[in-house]
Amino acid sequence: MEGLLMSAATGALKPVLEKLTALMGVEYKCFKGARREVQSLTDELAAMHTFLLKMSEEEHPDPQDKAWMKEVRELSYDMEDSLDEFMLRVDDKSVSPEGFIDKFKNFLTKAKTRRKIAKAIEDLKVQAKEVGDRNRRYRSNDTIMNTSNAAVDHRALAIFEDASKLVGIDGPKDELIKWLAREYKCVASEPREVVPPKVVSIVGFGGMGKTTLANHVYVELKNQFDFDCWAFVSVSRNPDLMKILRTLLSEVSNGPYQYTEAGSIQQLIGRITDFLKDKRYLIVVDDVWKIETWDIIRYALFPDKEKSIIIPDKEPSTVITTTRIHDVAKACCSSYGTLVYKMRPLIPTDSKKLFRKRIFGSHHMCPSHLEEVSNKILEKCDGLPLAIISISGLLANKPQTNYQWNRVQNSFGRELGRNPEVQSMVQILSLSYVDLPHHLKTCLLYLSTFREDSVIDKRRLIRRWIAEGFIQEEQGHTRYELGERCFNDLINRSLIQAQDLNMYGEVTVCQVHDTILDFIISKSEEENFVNIFSDGYQMPGPHRKVRRLSLLSNSVENVSQLKKLDLTHLRSVTVFTYAPEALLLFMNFSSLRVLDLGGCTQVEGHHLANIGNLFRLKYLSLRNTEVCELPEQIRKLQHLETLDISMGKARFFFFEKEKSRKLPASIVELKRLAHLVLDIGVILPAGIRSMTALEELESVDVSKQSIDFAQDLGQLTYLRSISFFLGCNGYKNFDAAGSSCEEYMDIILLSLSKLGNLRSLSFHVVSDYFSLGTVSCAPHGLQKLEIKMGFISKVPNWVGSLVNLQTLVIFVCQFEVEDFMALGRLPALVFLHLIAHESFCGTRFTISGDYGFHCLRHFDFGCVMPVMFGVGAMPKLEKLTIMFSPERMGGTEDFHFGIEHLSSLDRVDCVFHLSGDSVVVRTAKTPMANMSFRGGMDRILNQVVSTTCDLETAASSHAKSPELKFRHTLMWMIED
Repeated sequence: MEGLLMSAATGALKPVLEKLTALMGVEYKCFKGARREVQSLTDELAAMHTFLLKMSEEEHPDPQDKAWMKEVRELSYDMEDSLDEFMLRVDDKSVSPEGFIDKFKNFLTKAKTRRKIAKAIEDLKVQAKEVGDRNRRYRSNDTIMNTSNAAVDHRALAIFEDASKLVGIDGPKDELIKWLAREYKCVASEPREVVPPKVVSIVGFGGMGKTTLANHVYVELKNQFDFDCWAFVSVSRNPDLMKILRTLLSEVSNGPYQYTEAGSIQQLIGRITDFLKDKRYLIVVDDVWKIETWDIIRYALFPDKEKSIIIPDKEPSTVITTTRIHDVAKACCSSYGTLVYKMRPLIPTDSKKLFRKRIFGSHHMCPSHLEEVSNKILEKCDGLPLAIISISGLLANKPQTNYQWNRVQNSFGRELGRNPEVQSMVQILSLSYVDLPHHLKTCLLYLSTFREDSVIDKRRLIRRWIAEGFIQEEQGHTRYELGERCFNDLINRSLIQAQDLNMYGEVTVCQVHDTILDFIISKSEEENFVNIFSDGYQMPGPHRKVRRLSLLSNSVENVSQLKKLDLTHLRSVTVFTYAPEALLLFMNFSSLRVLDLGGCTQVEGHHLANIGNLFRLKYLSLRNTEVCELPEQIRKLQHLETLDISMGKARFFFFEKEKSRKLPASIVELKRLAHLVLDIGVILPAGIRSMTALEELESVDVSKQSIDFAQDLGQLTYLRSISFFLGCNGYKNFDAAGSSCEEYMDIILLSLSKLGNLRSLSFHVVSDYFSLGTVSCAPHGLQKLEIKMGFISKVPNWVGSLVNLQTLVIFVCQFEVEDFMALGRLPALVFLHLIAHESFCGTRFTISGDYGFHCLRHFDFGCVMPVMFGVGAMPKLEKLTIMFSPERMGGTEDFHFGIEHLSSLDRVDCVFHLSGDSVVVRTAKTPMANMSFRGGMDRILNQVVSTTCDLETAASSHAKSPELKFRHTLMWMIED
């Protein structure tokens, strides 16, 4: 990923270098006179690129270096725009009389024009040389020492914080100590002489209070339990492992630090393990950033193959780690099966206490005139202790007037960049930022495009990253897959928050904490990466070129200010608030790559009249707008990669009222279009076989498409994902040249079977009956198959041949034991969501080890008559959901499920499908939710209670004691 095209650190230098290299290729041989200048310019820029990458690793770069880096980035953007314009003229072979190329007819054959291009290259070289010379001319002598003092590490101060000043620490501290006390009690009852040390890893973003919590648990455990030795060591982002291990040895041995010298890290580890091998120890390893660092430290902490001797009636050794990164937390605990504790924000009551205590000295005191603004400030802090402490320290030095506090509240983010009172928070946030690889820094800063409290769709974000050039394809992976990896990395590092999970446990939307958002906005403005146009934000000067713009205001006054800015080099526009004058303005900027109008409900088709001017556009989102027809000019967007015209989930509630809408025939001329997101009722034109770059085709309304469409699908060889929609009137409205739906689906499946790259196939069915045709062929590379909402008649025969299938979601009218056995033979299946029609009772049968399912980890099963599990069944199953109907099970009295045979089980959800009056059902062990069924039906109540008791008994005797959850539903479906 280090070879990414565009980045916040290096601007457009990488794509400029690639385009200059292309200029020296055979395709542009008619400009051989300029090749020497091109090579010289390439060498100069390559050196600049290397230096920028190096400087971006610095936490506190020299001010002169920062100014020079910014100048080079701005130059690189201008260079790319110039090169793009030239290369566009050369590459565009269009002969259309109204096309852009007409203005440059015979461009390459004219000597005068060739001289102009050579002169342009010379000018670019001069500009690059001037930037380099200016930096060297004013650079200070490198031998002058930087005399600035190192900043105090604020984590180090956390362990000295008086407990009486802390707020909200008692709850988490008690949770951890109670958990450890239970573990100690379990160890005491075990007959083994040795057990692994208990490990707790505390994980959360910087400023959540991890170090403070770890220290208070550490102190409490030291006082409450009888450990032989203890230590508290901090690791940091750039650890000196020799120093850390020496400190550890010094503390556990209670000896002077100077006596811990050793020739190597290996010798130190040996001395520590020798000392700890027969002792009970308590050790905190604070602020671990990398798994590799932990791997070295753990060799010292877990002598004798990660075991320690247990003296009767004594507690086992305990290790507590803290980290910002989830993967590191899991690595700290992976070998020992203990606890990963995720830090939670302060609850509103504790946030208010901490805020008031820091400012007024008491959590009871707050002047009435400051109540409202205080609450608004606390909403922005969102329970982050460091943010509350920092902003309260700032307010403590300001007059207690509504005016002054509102100024702070309205400029919360801008205070991060300039106020010394919040520098501790900036320092901690900066640590997480500086630790990021270059590509993740860029992806994170781009989130400043979205307004506060935005719920950001993962697919939208990744597609925009791709269009901006932040993600470069690697062999064996698509750019979307690599973008998804970046998205997950940012969640793993706690820099963005997961807001919603789908049934597969995948994050689908995220949010950015207000404090982090303010930080990245400040960094984006500093580096001229993104400019936000809204009330309360400082506008760039008229001579500052705006590259990426987020439009949050539509007032006439603000839009008039927008016209004064230099927008001629605008690359990206995100519009959150409809502003017609601004839209007309944006349609004139040919350098635009991203135009996101998603959610602007007043945007209509006529606003896109001049869309053809944006011939560099790569991403266009009209999602949830009122655009009903696309203009024919869409054909001019020859660089377009993503087009989204969906109305989102809201459209599904109104599908019966939808009218057919045709896409313009010219859309098939978009040869680079990779992601096309349609809408219900949209008709694709003839000739889609020429759209060979398509990788994703979403929400195709099957009943609206022609036979040609079904046949052309087989030509889209790069297609990786396709989803179909069939409404409840799909059969009545079928418009496929007189063929039946079954015949039409046969053609579609035959076409799909030709697509070797197809990985995901989905059918969203809103009808009473559905058939997947009669053919037995299928795309054998499929990894995910979804047939949901509507019920198909039976499990298709070809499903059993999908040897690569990992995920299967299927709603089926009926199934037999043979269907289960066919699914069990799928060698890669890890997720199965199987719902039988509620009218199908079937017979109860037992799944044994002979049925297969050797890789299955998640199984959701809904049927009137539930299954049972026998010995050896589903050996890797971790999550089981069972939905059945006690009302329709008849006189069945056998409520045994056999979950004790599921050896890897971690969680069981039991869903009762009931109807009628509400009755509260409770057992001795598990509190039950309100259950609904017809009053007076004791048999149903007995079935519910018997089922509950059986599952509780089986869970309590299970080796892993799986978590149990019970709930009811009125709808025949399983929802997370």
